[in-house]
Amino acid sequence: MKENAYLSVETESQLRHYCQQIIDNPEISWVAIDTEFVRVDTYFAELSLVQIQDCLGQLAIIDPILITQSADDTSGRHPLHALTELLTDPNTLKVFHSARQDIEVLYQLEDKMPVSIFDTQLAALFLKHGEMAGFARVIKEELGVIIDKNQTRTNWHHRPLTPEQIEYALDDVRYLSPLYEQCLKSLTPDEIGAVTQDCAAMLDKTLYTPNPENAGAKVKGIKAFKAKQLAIVNTLAQWREQFAITQNQPKKWVMDDDVITHIAKRPPITMEALYKVPQIKSSSVKAYGADWVELIDEVFQQSPDEWPAPADKVANPTLQEEALLQLCMAYAQQVAIDYRLNLPSLINRTDLLAILRQENSEEPLLKGWRKQLIGKDLILIKSGQISLKVEQEKIILIEN
Repeated sequence: MKENAYLSVETESQLRHYCQQIIDNPEISWVAIDTEFVRVDTYFAELSLVQIQDCLGQLAIIDPILITQSADDTSGRHPLHALTELLTDPNTLKVFHSARQDIEVLYQLEDKMPVSIFDTQLAALFLKHGEMAGFARVIKEELGVIIDKNQTRTNWHHRPLTPEQIEYALDDVRYLSPLYEQCLKSLTPDEIGAVTQDCAAMLDKTLYTPNPENAGAKVKGIKAFKAKQLAIVNTLAQWREQFAITQNQPKKWVMDDDVITHIAKRPPITMEALYKVPQIKSSSVKAYGADWVELIDEVFQQSPDEWPAPADKVANPTLQEEALLQLCMAYAQQVAIDYRLNLPSLINRTDLLAILRQENSEEPLLKGWRKQLIGKDLILIKSGQISLKVEQEKIILIEN
């Protein structure tokens, strides 16, 4: 390993040595980690780079491309197996910012889920940076550091890496470490617990394992669809998912959600009718239109009992419930303003109505950061233990 301001890990043996010394060192309790990957024309993201800074300050860049190219094919192990061992070490906390995509690409290495993580993007919610807060903005506001982001759209598969690429990559962990330490100082134990709960939920393997049979549930805009329409959505979405996986192409390349919903609303009987579907690609119709029409015909031939049941309709609120809804939504809006959140990201009317109707509050409907920011208070408001008050033109809580 070449040691300048950082360690450059470029072979399988170097990776084993680097990861093992972290696992074996009792002084290293956590590491800041980030990845660079490419997913422009593929279904699966392709890992390009892994950056790590341990809690003692040592920076490292792991190059999976060079490691894979130089690996011993006879070993029988994945060239990045040592990295998987570090990621699955329960005694080493892994700190990410916006962990979801990093976890996805790292999980794909050996189908093993990382454990023990902390996401500073989730923690930033409690620091009032809003949901999905970008790393550069949080670093600027928390640490007063402006990060150069001119390499955002760079080709991370290109070798050799330029000095500018390396510095950009290192910045993502160089400043992630002090941000994590800032979060530990600023957040309450309950807030850290909420982040931990949300991070644990993020480590559900089903979130990252392709499942074509459930692809229809991810299609947007189908909430009010009838059973037959849902059956068409599920059938086409499953075909699209399987095709995208097999070809390793983005699933929207051949058919996006809007096309699926348009077809489900007005199912074409012939291949020629497909060309009239809004936003559909003529090239896709020419290549796969016959298959799509056949799939639609199969749905028509099914018994209605085989079609998916639409979601149960929620009973409209009573006049009294509507009054309570408006009161609680006003408080929710105040919380959203205070924490720079979009109200629908915090809570919606359907969830709020469910909370008002819930008889047993021991199993809260809201989890993690939502429970911490508003869920607990809503239960107390509902039970009459706290009230709302206007003070200095803001809605605040007061104990009864």
